[in-house]
Amino acid sequence: MLVSSISLMSFFVIVGFDASPGVLVIGILVFLVMTIQFIVYGTHQSATSSLHAWRAGAISISNTAKRLRGFLRGV
Repeated sequence: MLVSSISLMSFFVIVGFDASPGVLVIGILVFLVMTIQFIVYGTHQSATSSLHAWRAGAISISNTAKRLRGFLRGV
């Protein structure tokens, strides 16, 4: 997806530069917005995966404590 967006934007820059310098400025702005989109998505995925890992670890610790408590009561 990143390679396709970069190639698409490079095509737009080449065509825009031949047409008008104003089109080139708008193309650069669109490229910046697309780049920011990838940064925001990556940050969101990183935060979400960290929360999932934290939750899985908390559940594992809780289950281990319950099993240990049950084992000690059975003795």
